[in-house]
Amino acid sequence: MSTLRDELPRLDELLWRLSPAWLLLLVVGGYGAVLTRWRTGGFLMLAAVLGEIGTHLFLGVRAYRRVMRRPWPRVRALDDWD
Repeated sequence: MSTLRDELPRLDELLWRLSPAWLLLLVVGGYGAVLTRWRTGGFLMLAAVLGEIGTHLFLGVRAYRRVMRRPWPRVRALDDWD
């Protein structure tokens, strides 16, 4: 786990750790609200799912950009073997 912590910036690590808690709170709260026939509960559940997907997309794009900015390794070109 320490290697993950070393690789991730603070914002990414914070979002990665709070993402499951965010989803759980909104889904449970939304489910409870739906059971009490409070219509806004459905919107809470929808916001939880969209927020979770958005968080994963945001972290994925940031990780991709961070990896692509690294210096490329200097390796010898492959011979034309085909």
